[in-house]
Amino acid sequence: MNIKRFCEGIMLEPAAAQQLYAYRMEEETYEAYKQHFYADYGSFFESVKQTTSYRKLLLYLFVRFGVDAYEEYQIRGISDEIYFDTFSDIHIWCKVCRHDFGEYGIEEYNWLQEHVQLRLFRLGRLQFQPIAFDRDLVVNGRKIAKNQIVFNIHIPSGEPLTTQGVEKSFELARAFFRGISPVYICHSWLLYPKLGEVLSAGSNILQFQKYFHIYEIDIESREAEQRIFNKVNDNPSEYEEQTRLQRSAKAYLEAGHRLGSGYGIVL
Repeated sequence: MNIKRFCEGIMLEPAAAQQLYAYRMEEETYEAYKQHFYADYGSFFESVKQTTSYRKLLLYLFVRFGVDAYEEYQIRGISDEIYFDTFSDIHIWCKVCRHDFGEYGIEEYNWLQEHVQLRLFRLGRLQFQPIAFDRDLVVNGRKIAKNQIVFNIHIPSGEPLTTQGVEKSFELARAFFRGISPVYICHSWLLYPKLGEVLSAGSNILQFQKYFHIYEIDIESREAEQRIFNKVNDNPSEYEEQTRLQRSAKAYLEAGHRLGSGYGIVL
């Protein structure tokens, strides 16, 4: 694996790829960054953020880390398709950085370290992250114990969340994580129960909710507003209305309602 093949595989924006190809760093310097990252990623991020143009630097480093991770993917027998799909998050967050800060780089550095350390994989439409469950919970007579390994689901942006795509991801996850009891959890604005008051009955989001037993609600969460409008405003009348979802959500918020998030589980 090399940088060019990696960028092509994750379909990085051509201008961002050219920026990477032109980036120059001594190999000794890169190895020092890499060792710092794996030794103490919290300290690593704080150190990198003190540098000039740290977002561009982080894009370069995460691409290099991703390239280096390919060997471990090979050792584990994980396909190139899953490898490139997983690291396509770099493409997604690089575009977000361009939108938010006017440059190709990475701001979501804490999130992407999960991919680099092989603690998260994209399998079809969804991402799966093995974690220890944070509580004891009984769902439909079945007990999920605190610290039991479950699969935390994340929904990357960019594609419709169709029922067919979701079911295919669950099928791929059962095969990929074979040997581990398939219990899936998700914390997302997509699981907020009152979205039914905002969305049409046939919405992909509402169909996605049907897979889950909602066991907790966070009414204070502002994630929905961030995802729908790409920002959070105290005054909802300032939000854009370019899509049907934006119009419905804005009207709902202006009526004095909240858009929180939900915690769900699938057995």
